[in-house]
Formats: sequence, C-alpha cells, structure tokens
Amino acid sequence: MTAQTCTPALDSRLRHNGISEQNLSTRSHMSTGTLGTPAITMMVIAAAAPLTVLSGGTPLGILNGTGAGFPTSFLIVGAALLLFSIGFAAMTRRVGGSGAFFNAIGHGLHPALGLGSSMLALFTYATIQVGICCFLGMQITVCLEPLVGATTPWWAWSLITILVSGILGYRNIAMSAGVLNVLIAGEIGVALVLCVAVFAHHAPTGIDFASTFTPSAAFGGAPGVAVIFAIASFVGFESTAIYRSEARDPDVTVPRATYVAVVFVALLYTASSFAIVTAWCTAANSAGAADTAAALSAGDMLQVTAERYVGGWFSTIVSVLIITSLFAAVLSFHNVLARYLQSMADARALPSALGRVSARRGSPTVASLTTTVISATIVVAVAVAGLDPFTQVFSWFSGVAVLGFVTLLVLTCVAVVATFARRADLRAVEGPWRAIVAPTAGAVLLIAILACSLMYFPHLVGELDATGTPAFGPICAALVACAAGALIAGVVEACIMRRANTRAYRELERALAR
Repeated sequence: MTAQTCTPALDSRLRHNGISEQNLSTRSHMSTGTLGTPAITMMVIAAAAPLTVLSGGTPLGILNGTGAGFPTSFLIVGAALLLFSIGFAAMTRRVGGSGAFFNAIGHGLHPALGLGSSMLALFTYATIQVGICCFLGMQITVCLEPLVGATTPWWAWSLITILVSGILGYRNIAMSAGVLNVLIAGEIGVALVLCVAVFAHHAPTGIDFASTFTPSAAFGGAPGVAVIFAIASFVGFESTAIYRSEARDPDVTVPRATYVAVVFVALLYTASSFAIVTAWCTAANSAGAADTAAALSAGDMLQVTAERYVGGWFSTIVSVLIITSLFAAVLSFHNVLARYLQSMADARALPSALGRVSARRGSPTVASLTTTVISATIVVAVAVAGLDPFTQVFSWFSGVAVLGFVTLLVLTCVAVVATFARRADLRAVEGPWRAIVAPTAGAVLLIAILACSLMYFPHLVGELDATGTPAFGPICAALVACAAGALIAGVVEACIMRRANTRAYRELERALAR
C-alpha cells in the first residue's frame, strides 16, 4: 500500500503521529499484525537472559545480599513491576505509539522530559547491549581456548556477535523472533530440568522452605543489594510496547505479553534460584559455609550444580546455552534499540532517515544499521582502551543500565498517574485500579528500589575503596554523570527545538498528543 492509496482516516492518523508525507510509503510497509503474544513475550524473556541471570546475578545476590532468602527478592521486584505494568498497559492503550518510555513520559509529564527520557532509554539499552556483548566475547574466548590451544581476542567475537545480530535485525522481526524462540526454549528447558533434579534429590529429606520464604530470611543480610541484583534481571521487560506497530491487535497483545513476561520471569527466577539455594545453602547440603561461598563466587556455579545433580553432559549443555543466552539478549536489545530510534525519528526527535522501513523486509533498516554501527564502535573503543570485558565493561555498563532503567520506571509511573488524574474521561474507562491505585503503589515500590540502586551502586559496578569495601568513587560518579547527561541532553534538545525549529517541536507534540 502506497501513500496514494491510504484511506483518509489512515492518512489522518499517520499525520497525527508525526509522520510526514514522504515517509508514508515506507512506513506503510511495516509488518503490522505479524506478532502475537508468544512472539513478543519470548523477545522480552530473551532480553532478561534467564541462564545469564542464574549463572551470574543469582550467585552474587545470594552471596552479597540475603543469602538463602534471595529468591524472595524476585517476588518482591516482580510484584512492583506487575503493578507498574498495569498502569503502563493502560497508558499505552490511550497514548499509542511505539516509543514506550518516550510516549508515556512525554505525554504524561512534558514533551521535553519525554525526549530526555528517550535519550536515557537509548543510553540504557545501548550500554546493556554492549556490556552483554563484551561478556559474550569473553565467554567464547574461554570456551575455545582449550580446543584451539590459544587465546583468541574477545573483541573479535563481540564484533561477530554484533554483525550477526545486525543481519537478523536488518532482515525482519519474524526471523529474529524465530531464532529467539529456539534459544529461549533451550534456556527454559535447562532451568526446569535443573529444578526438577535438585528438588527430586532433596525431597526425601525435606526441602527447607522456611529458610527462604519468611520475612526474616527475605530481609536479613543486605536486602538492598539483593533487590538491585533482582531488578537487574528484569531490564528490558517493558520493551513489549516498542513492538506495538508490529503486534497483532496491539491493545490486547501488548498488555497481555507484558503481564505474561513479568509473571513468568518472576516465577522462573524464583523457582530456579530456590533450587540453587536448596543445592548450596540449606542444612541438607553437605558443603560447608566456606565451600559454598567459594562455589557461588567461582563463576561456574551453574555448571557445577548441573554436573552434580544431572551429569557432566548436562553441564556442557549449560555452558553452551549460557553463550546462546547472551546472544539472545544481544539480539533482543538490538531490536529494541532499532525500534526506539525509529519511533523517535517518526516524532522528528531524530533524523527522519532513521524512521525509514524496508518495503521488502518490513523492518526499520536504517535504524538497525545505525544500531549495529554504534554498538561496533563502542566495542572497538573499549578494546582500544584496554578495558576488561567482564570486570570493567560488563560490570560498569550493566550497573549504569540498571540505574537508568529504574529511573525510567519511576518517571513512567508518575506520568501514568498524572495522565489519569487530569483526564477523568480516560480514568472512567480504565477504572481507578488500573489508572491510579496500581501505578501509585508501583511508584512507591520503585522509588524505594531506586534509592537502593543509588545506595548500593558501587556493589553493582564493583568499585572498591582502599580497604576493599564497595564505595562510591570516581567510576560510579562518572557513570551516574553519563546517565544524567543523557537525560539532560534530551531535555536541552527539546528546549532548543522549541525555540529554533518550532515546526519540528509541534510535530513532537503531536506525536505525543492523544
């Protein structure tokens, strides 16, 4: 369908969303209506990277957070994000658009803050994607070293990963979704097999639920540290809204995918981490405290657990799937970044070329290529700088990504409440629970999580003082300044646009209006 064959109603709607006439022909070829709830849910679960969380974040959360009570942190964070999702889903139904944070915050609070939030979102997704990509390069290097008898450069594998994800993202979303479905099915299968094996082994002597699922266990130790490791495991779950233009019946599919993703991921993490706790941290486990701490901090805890409870062959499968888990996360964030760039280009916040869609492939090709180039450039830069791919790049980038992510969640909750508070007509349609109560409760919980993220930011980043204690130093300060700078840059751009390019600013306002 070309611009000339658009109906008046569709033409009006496209113009209402800030899409100019020259873009109608390319935008109209978007693969609207091809994605159902399972496909979108799988892409969100891919961003969560279950096996990466279980092999990396979970041992650290147990060791440095609340010990055997750590699985409860996933339930607490899951509840907060479910409350957020209820208001967020109601907001996306009324606001529309595929800009997620950009549309919600820009509509609910102010266009300038919406643009600032979109810049922070781009910064957040780009940093987490590159951090995971560098970690993946290191993992491949470690796995290949015994086979080839030499150390291959991690950055070469990271660049290959970016190239492959770029090719898949460039072609079309259906191909990416198909690849992710296969990879995530393997991850979920491994997690479930491990849970069954551990629980079956310990069931005869009794599984100690009290050591985990009680208030004293959940809030003992360092609950703030546990919560930030848990929230880090959910980064990207809100990206369901970014696929609105490619979803089948988006007002139904997107909210449903969001709820399913949050609930499923929270339950999967809770059950799997409880299996790990049962294997290593309960009285039924024969390992002593020192042995348990050593196992949790060794980096291969998941493989050791798999070998102990299933067999060596299963440990090998886990090692391979950890690598594919990282790749699935890179591919998922590539798709998110490309569609974020496209959505902002449609609103004239970025160059209009980024909004161009391939008539043959139905994908945002220019935005996808741009994402690939940006990611590759960052990887080359950190490699030239000589940064360690795990202890520095992955640790720093994922830490600041979590901080930006929680900040965006808080701003979105405030925007949802503000929107429905001033729009009685929309509030009457959605009802007080979805419009006010749930997002307000979510905002309160997320503000507490944001405070924990700031307080324990050195634990996420891994910055230590002279005594080896996590402390807020120059690295943490620089990372926080970068995140704040991204937010401020967007706000400043909107202010400049309002004065120097009033037409573009009006199109931005129209894209955020309803």
